[in-house]
Formats: sequence, structure tokens, C-alpha cells
Amino acid sequence: MASRATFVFPPFRLDAANEQLWRDSNLVGLRPKTFEVLLYLVQNAQRLVTKRELLASVWAGNSVSDELLRGYIRELRDALGDDAKKPRYIETVPTRGYRFLPSVNDESSFQTPPSKLKPAKTPRELRVGILHSLTGAMASTESPVVDATLLAIEEINERGGILGREIQPVVIDGASDERVFARQAAALIAETKVCAIFGCWTSASRKSVLPIVEQRDHLLIYPTQYEGMEQCSNIFYTGAAPNQQIIPAVNWTVGFLRKKRFFLVGWNSVYSRAANAIIRDEVEASGGEIVGEEYVLPDSTEVTRVVRTIGQTEPDLIFNSLVGDMNLFYTRLLRAAGITPEKIPTVYFSVGEIELLSLSAREIVGDYAAWNYFQSLDRPENHAFVKRFHSRYGRQRVVADTMEAGYLGVHLWAQAAHAADPDDVAAIRRALPNQSFEAPGGRVRIDAENQHTWKTMRLGRIGEGGQFEIMWSSEKPIRPEPYPASRSPAAWEELLNKLYNAWGGNWTKSQCAISQVDDHHSAE
Repeated sequence: MASRATFVFPPFRLDAANEQLWRDSNLVGLRPKTFEVLLYLVQNAQRLVTKRELLASVWAGNSVSDELLRGYIRELRDALGDDAKKPRYIETVPTRGYRFLPSVNDESSFQTPPSKLKPAKTPRELRVGILHSLTGAMASTESPVVDATLLAIEEINERGGILGREIQPVVIDGASDERVFARQAAALIAETKVCAIFGCWTSASRKSVLPIVEQRDHLLIYPTQYEGMEQCSNIFYTGAAPNQQIIPAVNWTVGFLRKKRFFLVGWNSVYSRAANAIIRDEVEASGGEIVGEEYVLPDSTEVTRVVRTIGQTEPDLIFNSLVGDMNLFYTRLLRAAGITPEKIPTVYFSVGEIELLSLSAREIVGDYAAWNYFQSLDRPENHAFVKRFHSRYGRQRVVADTMEAGYLGVHLWAQAAHAADPDDVAAIRRALPNQSFEAPGGRVRIDAENQHTWKTMRLGRIGEGGQFEIMWSSEKPIRPEPYPASRSPAAWEELLNKLYNAWGGNWTKSQCAISQVDDHHSAE
């Protein structure tokens, strides 16, 4: 079928040339990518279109999760008035793909009488990039952040967009690889012409994108808690700085749990190395002791040795900065070795509601996590947020800290874009400082001095059902301080440079890299 034809399946008419869907004489609003999905299904009506085929056609060259595709199918069903259980238009073939059910007429010469047309003004869209891992070890953690980011964009578009212009998200896969993140960020800016990038999860991915946004004088809005030690005029940070997560958590374990002997577990990345240096400074300043510090790599057989070492040293508590799928293997080996929360509790810095879905209650209940946001927060704004998310993506889904940070980052950016020229990246950057927003986790605002976000810190205990009981809260937003006071900014930057150089110009140690920082003393 010709791609510029007009396809008719009463009462709908799909005008491929003008990218419009009509129901009788009424124009149906569809986002550009949603229209592409419908067009491909209509062009292949009454046959099974596999998920792989649909993704390859509409997202050629990019890896996109099945969950994202399901979201577009849900949008189409809403637009067509369809029912997934009793479909008239789009049938789901479980585990395989989709079938467009109606017979379709190709009427490329079809003309609608001008008197019946109701053309809508369609101002040029504002393209924004969403850059997260949809494949690889970080996909399970990062892809939900994409969903929360898209939810915020949809909310803004439903209210009329930015000065009447619809936000068009362009979702790109960082593939859990810092080098891919850098390439994709460059392409989003130079080729896709986005006016902002929302994304990155690991510090390695952010640090790889940082020189790209600096060189092109662009904008990255970063949603993850991190190690700090950074302040870039082209990046706004909506996750926690160290004094809003790591440092209060250490102080709480010393002051409230009365722990003195600590074991540090991380992965060989800039985040874990730097976070553990902060923890070491805080513990030693309080008179405590670090009895062990170990790092693992994804899929590493070293995990068994690390668990054995923990059992031998018998610390009072473990600080865990592992990320993504690494936590699943490690935690199960820990429990198999008889190391339970009752004997040696863990405080997690990168495990939230998403990661808990992969672990059983027996494995996790009684441990702790330090975040700014928990799904269990009893706030009207949070109840409304969770309800909207469940309505959009299903009640089986959970919401976690980085998802909330991704969501609020879009709203802060939109407020700045309203106040400035939406096409002028520099003007939006100037308008972002001091923007505030009543987020699900509490009121937040961008600090004008360091471009980090004022946030409330909370520490939760893992309970039955994969949710958190909040044990402590700062109650009020904490001013962000990206450089911990235990060392000078120059000393922190020296630590980071040593890691980067030791890993051959990377922010994560690869399996084959020869490390010069295996001993934590040399790293510090």
C-alpha cells in the first residue's frame, strides 16, 4: 500500500500524507509516534504484526522496551474507543504482537468536502530527548523512569503544551553503556534537534554526556541520586546530592541504630567509589570503623568471595551502593550464607520499589533504604500521582524515587520554558533556577547557586509487600551541597580524576581493565 494513501475503516479515515486521523468530520488528536504505530498496523490490516516487526519499523535503529510499545497501543485504543478485552480495532496476540481487525479501504483519491473539515491549528512541536537504558543490565531500573517522564509530558500536553505547542518526546536507548549514552546525546542534539534531554541514571552515563552538553551549550536534566562532586552549568540535578541521602543515612545508623562497624559493598564505578569515600569520611569522623570495602562487576564471580568476606568480618551493618541487576544475585547469595537483616542489616542507596519486585519478602524485609521519595508517602499529591501512574500503566506497577525525580524534572523544565523562549535552550537554563514545584514527595525547588534541587530526605525500612515504612524524615527540604564538607572540592576532583585515569578514560572499570585503585587507600 502506498504510504501517502488515505485509509478508510468507518467511522475513521486515516490521512497518511497529512498525518491525521479523522472520526467522521472530527479530527482525532494523536502524537506523531502514536500515529506512526497506527499507520503501520493499518497498512498491514488483518494480519499478525509481531512486536519485533512493529518496533523495527517505527523505531528503526533504536531499542525500545515492550512496555513502551504497550503504552502506545493503549493510547490508540483510547483514541479509537476500543476495548482490549473485546477489541474491534486492535487485537493483542499474547507474547507475539498485534492484529488490526477491520478491513481497510485504500482511497488515496478520497476528498472530504471543505465544508465538513474542521482543521485544527497544529503549531510546531517541541522535541525533547529521553535518554535511558532500555536494554542491558540497567534496563529494569531505568525504563520505568521513561514511563514517569512520559506521564509528565502527557499531563503538560493535555493542558495545552508549552505556549500552545505540544511536547514531542523522542525516546532513545543508552543500552547500559556510557559510550552509547554519549553518542546518543550527541545525536539527539545535532540530528533530532531536541531542546532538552531528560535522562541518564548511572554517574558513568551522566559524566559521559556532560562534555557533550557542555560543548554544544545544551541542557541535561538528571533524575538520579548521586555522589555529588560536580557542578555543571548545562546540567540540572533533580536527584539527591550526598547531603540529602548518603550523609544523613550514615548519621542515622550511627545515632539511632548505634552501629559502629561497617562494611561497604559497591560496583566498580565512579558512583560507588566516590560514595564509599564519603561514607568512610563520615564513619571515621563519628568514631566508627570500616571493617571491609569490596567492589564487584556485573556477572562477576567475585560476588561469592565478597559474601564470604562479609561473613568473616561480621560488621554491624552493610552500606550497599550496587545498582541494577547486580543486587539480585548478591542479595540471594547473602541470604544463602545466613546473613539476614536480623543479624547484619543493610542500608541500600540504589534499591527502591522497582528492585524489590525481583526479590522475595523473605530476602528483603528488615533492611533499609535511603531516598527522598517512597511510594508509601501519605501526601495528597502523592496519592494523586500514584493513581495517575496506575491508571496510565496498570495497578501492578510501582513508583520509585528516580521516577518521581524524572517526573518533577519535566514539570520544572516546562515552567521555565513557559517563562522563556521554548526554542532558546540558554533562556530556559536561565529561567530554571528558583523554579519550584509541589512534587509527590514534597515541595522542591532548584537552587540558584548550584542547580541542584532542594529535597526532603527519608529513610525507610522494607516491609511486607515491597513497600517502605518511613523510619526518619528531615521533614523539610534540605539545601543541596554537591561537594561534601569533609574534603575540599579540589580533593574530591583529584579522587575522580584518579579513578578516570586508572580506568583508561572511562567512568566504570571494565572486566579487563588494569586497576590502579583496587586498594581503597590509593583511591582516596
